[in-house]
Amino acid sequence: MEQEIERSLAVSVSGGGHRASLFGLGALMYLVDAGANAHVTSIASVSGGSITNAFVGQTLDFRTTDGASFTKTVASPLATQIAKRGTLFAPILTKLYLLVIIIGAVLVFVPLVKEWGNWYLRLLAFVLSLAVWGWVFGKRGVLCGHAYQKTLFSPTGRPTLLSQLNRNGIDHVICAAELRSAVQVCFSGSFVYSYWHGHGEPDDLGLARAVQASACFPGGFPPARFPAKRHKFTGAPTQAGGPSVPPKDLVMSDGGVYDNMGDQWARGFEQRVEHWPELGHGRKAPNQLVVVNASGRVPWKPFRQRILPLIGEIAALLRVNDVMYINTTNVRRRDIVENYNPNSPSAATKLPGALIQITQSPFVVAEKFAPTAGPAGPRAQAALLLLGNTKKEWDELAKENATVSTTLKKLGVDVSTRLIYHGYVLTMCNLHVIFGKEFPLLSGAEIAHDRFRKLVS
Repeated sequence: MEQEIERSLAVSVSGGGHRASLFGLGALMYLVDAGANAHVTSIASVSGGSITNAFVGQTLDFRTTDGASFTKTVASPLATQIAKRGTLFAPILTKLYLLVIIIGAVLVFVPLVKEWGNWYLRLLAFVLSLAVWGWVFGKRGVLCGHAYQKTLFSPTGRPTLLSQLNRNGIDHVICAAELRSAVQVCFSGSFVYSYWHGHGEPDDLGLARAVQASACFPGGFPPARFPAKRHKFTGAPTQAGGPSVPPKDLVMSDGGVYDNMGDQWARGFEQRVEHWPELGHGRKAPNQLVVVNASGRVPWKPFRQRILPLIGEIAALLRVNDVMYINTTNVRRRDIVENYNPNSPSAATKLPGALIQITQSPFVVAEKFAPTAGPAGPRAQAALLLLGNTKKEWDELAKENATVSTTLKKLGVDVSTRLIYHGYVLTMCNLHVIFGKEFPLLSGAEIAHDRFRKLVS
């Protein structure tokens, strides 16, 4: 008799601001309600997904929680905060900062327009004022970290430390992109890891700061700098291509710059253990992967001729950034879908994965497999039966959710409810069809729209 392999489920939650935070929250709610959370060994995340991942890890033991506890202590407080107050713009300090930035931008030009003293004194005053204003403007990232800390990551009144993340058989991995080495930096409750820096300790790094580094999207925030010494890195490679001396700091941008789906932690786990054997102690290599991707499509966008050539080039550069950003995930999404066929699971050559894609309704995967003769066929038919005659409504909901802006402002009750509901039902249907009975179809009050609205009202 063939011995059953112990399940080890890895989850990744993509970036996308608060859109990703709530869509990912819905997916995690389903895993808890289905009892699948007991098999989750890692949750990796970037950007907006890291807000949810860190809040979960701070609040409870994900592997042992039940639906009622998860709803009360995680889902409801987090959803309410994002729906009604937001994160970055919720604290009064953010509002004062914005006021200072606006007033300062005006005052910078006062020395040039107001006639006083010699011209060179006025020019010097302008340069000094501009330098001070630029220094204050450059503190946006620090302000964002402070906002995360005040709104979500200081439940006892003191800032939660990265080392205080729950890690009972699970790693909550918060990912950022290190700009000089062009690799991922992974923050967890028991380690900090980067290929070119090696493996280190969380030390006294605040959880809010790790999340801020993960969500430090280009253009919105300057790169985050953390001193490397505090992490006591060891094991960095010495072959050609690495730094000749250990770097003094980490220079980080949004985790989505390197990997916007967060799936690389799980998909590269075994190779990472080869480089760092201690990582494998007490940890299981994942044998299932759930990728919760809240990245929407890049919409068609006309380019009008610009009178000022430089403005046109900047606009084109921003568009190039959008195209490159989304296409870092296109190939991997296709690879996840094509590698694993639920009708012939033994044919998978890589880590079996299921994609939960915000641009899709729960009908997409179910309709694909319902006509097939393999084991996924009856499961898909059951999903379609549960969904009923709601295809048009779900298509519209998926379209609306995919176009929610990437923001850290409050989203409102209606949008927030829609995102969580979509993430929950899509995860349930896709996992049931793709992975089978271990991910049951729930019904009744569990998937009632009003249940999710009550989280934020």
